[in-house]
Amino acid sequence: MPFNTNTASSARRRALPLLAALALLVACGGGGGGKDASTPLPANPIQAMLDPNAINIGSVGWRTSTRDAVLLAARQINEAGGVLGKRLNAIALVARDNDEAQAMGQQLLDAGVQILNVSTSTRVLSLLPLARAKGVPILTESSSSPTLSTVADDDLMYRIGVSDVDATPVLAKVAFDAGKRRAVVVVNEGDAFGAGLNSLFTPAFQALGGQVVRTVAIPFGLKSGFDSYLKQVFEAKPDVILNGILAADIAANVLNEALPYNYPDLWLLPGTAAGNQTFVDNLANPNSIIGGASGSAATIGVYGSASYRAFRSAYIAQYGGEPQDFTAPTYDIVMVMALAIERAGFSSGSRNPSGLQIRDALRLVMNGPGDKVGPQEIGAALAAVKQGRDIDYSGAYADIDWDARGDVVGLVPFTVFQLDRAARRWDASQQILIALPR
Repeated sequence: MPFNTNTASSARRRALPLLAALALLVACGGGGGGKDASTPLPANPIQAMLDPNAINIGSVGWRTSTRDAVLLAARQINEAGGVLGKRLNAIALVARDNDEAQAMGQQLLDAGVQILNVSTSTRVLSLLPLARAKGVPILTESSSSPTLSTVADDDLMYRIGVSDVDATPVLAKVAFDAGKRRAVVVVNEGDAFGAGLNSLFTPAFQALGGQVVRTVAIPFGLKSGFDSYLKQVFEAKPDVILNGILAADIAANVLNEALPYNYPDLWLLPGTAAGNQTFVDNLANPNSIIGGASGSAATIGVYGSASYRAFRSAYIAQYGGEPQDFTAPTYDIVMVMALAIERAGFSSGSRNPSGLQIRDALRLVMNGPGDKVGPQEIGAALAAVKQGRDIDYSGAYADIDWDARGDVVGLVPFTVFQLDRAARRWDASQQILIALPR
């Protein structure tokens, strides 16, 4: 099992300089096997992770669980024979904040990876200018800002996940169906995700018959000391509070500091916290959340699909626990990367296709027409591409396609989460499928 950054204390990890932090993650990507603590740190750890004899892909994640999904997919691809006759070398990093994500992403792009996975809207948008300059596609599992659908990107950005345009109306319906009518929205100031969430929730909730009575913006990165902001929240007398703080642990801290107010109504959470066990683990006393917490998110694969069941079984066998939210789409991202690289190599006659050639192959392996293939048959899928056959990838997340903007279309699973306060976990038993048209 790869190195788990959760084994180090939070304070110690935050004290590590970027160079040392990256050195710890060499074991995650596959470029530094066999080295121990006595080995001197390389001058450029990310450059040292590249393997000139392999196909190198990069990932700048925001959770260890999504990094683990990257590594699981890469292992299965390599067990099936790799890509273009080479090993797939997944350099899978976890960035603790936006500045570190920017530094990691820039180093990966400068090092020459031809395709990149990046988590969250703000991080994707920050890295987009450099990716455009280098002609490198970015695939993302957790970027829901509507901005990604309209920003100039040279057709380089693709989601396996849902835009807030489609997700937020479901969230508003959860609140309205619970009998709530007066909402306050809490977001991070300057956060692309929060801005999109707020701009979409307000009209969706009002269209149902509710009202957003106030929006409260908390400075990005503030981890505690929320009382002045909470006073603004509760002065508005809401019966539902949409907590759109991006980081799940900080979103939980908002609830912790709100406990003295004895708020009797509902906390509503988007996909950054709903279904995320980190949020629950950071709650001081779930039983004191009188009105409960719920949310909805399109972050978990379709429970009944063969592809999701195969992914879940492999994830549990590898890591000894249930896959968390966002892991299935991240896993699919690596599978699609491999298939697109193989297709780009076939089309160009090259064993080292460019980022733009890979970009041009992404829809060819994700969209129909073609033979339906799932991740559980990745070896056969890669073989079909080598033979020049058309394929249509149906992933662990869902059987979806990409439209002209790189957004998903098709039947998408939305999970409705309820906080089980006694068990300290999310109840994710309810799932609905919603068709997102082209």
